[in-house]
Amino acid sequence: MARFEEGRSISCPPLFEGEAYFQWSNVMKYFIQAQDFEVWEIIEDGFLEGPKKKKKRSANDTKAKLNAKAMHTILCGLNEEVSKQVSTCKSAKDIWEKLEKLYGNKKEEKKDGVPSCACLLSSSKVDGVLALNEPEVCWSNGKKCKVMEMLLSHK
Repeated sequence: MARFEEGRSISCPPLFEGEAYFQWSNVMKYFIQAQDFEVWEIIEDGFLEGPKKKKKRSANDTKAKLNAKAMHTILCGLNEEVSKQVSTCKSAKDIWEKLEKLYGNKKEEKKDGVPSCACLLSSSKVDGVLALNEPEVCWSNGKKCKVMEMLLSHK
């Protein structure tokens, strides 16, 4: 019989505590995109200037707002220790890149039957895998497994 556990909150970002960076970054990416896709674009493209002090709103002000929202969302998803490590960053892109630099190169361990390789993390690869009739996932040990079998067998 299948066992269902409580899912993640759709209003609170996933918490990163310094481990399982690739899994966290993937979940955080989709969390941010679901909240506001333009916020994710600011993280990808970057933004350094702050809002101008004019009465008239400009595109620069909108980007500054999106950058602040992106920074806030990412920081809400970090524990205090990790947050301190990115506290000097001036943009959401800087925070994201620093987290990648600090934690992205650490070898992810396979835990509880979850693939440890990053082969499914980029959206283009995910789309490609999902487009297949019976997609396979590569594991850190080189073994391949059909996605549906993996999902059905994972408890």
